[in-house]
Amino acid sequence: MYDALTKESNGESFKHIWKARIPYKIRIFLWLVENNAVLTKDNLIRKHWLGSPSCYFCHVDESIDHLFFQCPIAKSIWGIVGLCLGARDIPRNIRQYRSWISKWLPGGNAFYTCGCAAICWAIWKSRNKACFDKKVIKSAVNIIMHIGFFLKYWAGLYNQETQGRILEGVQALLACAHKVMARQPPTSTTIRMLPAAEDTTPEDDE
Repeated sequence: MYDALTKESNGESFKHIWKARIPYKIRIFLWLVENNAVLTKDNLIRKHWLGSPSCYFCHVDESIDHLFFQCPIAKSIWGIVGLCLGARDIPRNIRQYRSWISKWLPGGNAFYTCGCAAICWAIWKSRNKACFDKKVIKSAVNIIMHIGFFLKYWAGLYNQETQGRILEGVQALLACAHKVMARQPPTSTTIRMLPAAEDTTPEDDE
């Protein structure tokens, strides 16, 4: 059981998830994301669910890669995060995220898993509100605000120095989001600012 939870079939380790200082249920969620096991619509259909395959934020079929990285809303979020880091591109999937974040935030290993978890969890929560409560977000910045909330909350799990760095990062992210939105047309709900990264490796909590 331990090996199944900590290693992929190809031997790759999930220790970065289980050792991350984030709530336990978020670790489980992120493990499901990395194992393509979150119940997005494509996975529900494989279990003989008969609903519409369309994403709640756009008209493309929903999958894990689409929802968290390739949907226009997700691209807007990653674009804002990328601009905050000074990146020139955005990741297209969870595996590419690992090389992408290490490139644009070198030395920030303590934040890699925490940051990805906050982004994916905020998108998932917003997706579920659209699904179950029929509350569709009006702007990607709404999700950015939730990301900031989660990171601030989880920062309490770190030592004082790391906590301060996380809070500084949250302030920078929110400031970047507001600056970007101030330049967008009033009717725009998504922002496409950065291209997708090239493949360079084979590689609630409220």
